[in-house]
Amino acid sequence: MKDELVHREQLSPNFNERTLPINMVVLHYTEMKPVETALERLCDPDAQVSAHYLISEEGEVTRLVPEGKRAWHAGASYWRGHKDVN
Repeated sequence: MKDELVHREQLSPNFNERTLPINMVVLHYTEMKPVETALERLCDPDAQVSAHYLISEEGEVTRLVPEGKRAWHAGASYWRGHKDVN
C-alpha cells in the first residue's frame, strides 16, 4: 500500500525495537543545508542518530525509520514524566 504522505524512503540503520507505545510527536529543526547533509547524518551508522521522518523546506517527506521501530533522535530524554522519548 502506498503512503500518500511519504514521497520517498531512505532507511537509516540507526534504530532498534520499541519498548514503549507511541504517545507523542517530537519535532526537531536542523539548520543543516542542503537537506542532503541532514539526510547523510541521519543515515550515518557512526553518528548513531536518526528520525522517523525528514521534511525538507519544500515539504518533501523522506521516511528514515518505520513508525513501529524506535528512532534514535532524542538521546537521554525526559518530558513531563515520560522517559526515553524516541
